[in-house]
Amino acid sequence: AFEIPRVIIDLAKSHIHVPLTLLTPSAFERIHTDPSCIKMRKGMILDDPKRSVLDASGFPAETTLQPADFHEATENFMQLLEHVAGPAIIERFKRHRRFCLSRKPFVDNYEAILAFDIETRRMFFNTKGFLTEAAYERRWNDTISKISQKKADEASANAIKETNKVTALVAKLEGSSNSTRYQPYPTSKPKSDGSNTGPDGKPFWKGKGASTDGPLCLLCGRNGHKASECSQTHTSKNKPVVCHWKDKILLKSNATIVCISFNIGKCVAPKHGSEFAHVCSVCGSSSH
Repeated sequence: AFEIPRVIIDLAKSHIHVPLTLLTPSAFERIHTDPSCIKMRKGMILDDPKRSVLDASGFPAETTLQPADFHEATENFMQLLEHVAGPAIIERFKRHRRFCLSRKPFVDNYEAILAFDIETRRMFFNTKGFLTEAAYERRWNDTISKISQKKADEASANAIKETNKVTALVAKLEGSSNSTRYQPYPTSKPKSDGSNTGPDGKPFWKGKGASTDGPLCLLCGRNGHKASECSQTHTSKNKPVVCHWKDKILLKSNATIVCISFNIGKCVAPKHGSEFAHVCSVCGSSSH
């Protein structure tokens, strides 16, 4: 194992926060075996602005430290403290480390644990002090609440993003502003000219077929109701329905999106992506 590099000890002695990403075994090895990675910087010490110390910006951000590396990095931090702090501070940080490692489940709470630990160590380097017991407990609870709210906000944002994706797919399915928007059902009762067939289980293209009486269902193949109103479990040919209607989209049981245009004879040359399947919405076949 590599010992703590001198440039890191000097950084701590200058009362500058030492990121945990500088205290991992891989960071130690990198500094010892590749001196070119060491970048020094002036102006970081207020009392001695001409003094050069290690520039930690050449290493990963502390917030990227993985849970698996936290145990060893904080153990190395305890060794670093022996160079810059007295017994009372060392004992306080031992208790702090035990507190962090005892938060269960550790991985689930890790984001809050790391944020709390960073703040606690940064306070020491900036003020040489530590929170009181009561303030320490309050700060931990505040951190947990803040991270929980952040995760809730992210989950909400992701839900909105997924909703927008579905909306975009619907818009794509129904056509763009450069094409005529269609609806799978007419706004008025169609003429009985035999233009829509369906009870035979085939896509509803123009051709010979029985006369219709009201809209033709894209799910069960029956006349008289729309897919959005269909409650049938079997088709007109007594086969289980293979699709369902959700938010203006035809979906197969495996969540594949079925092209409505194809089923009403308007998508012979598809312009949409492969996420829309050209299959019969009544029987699921792509062969007719």
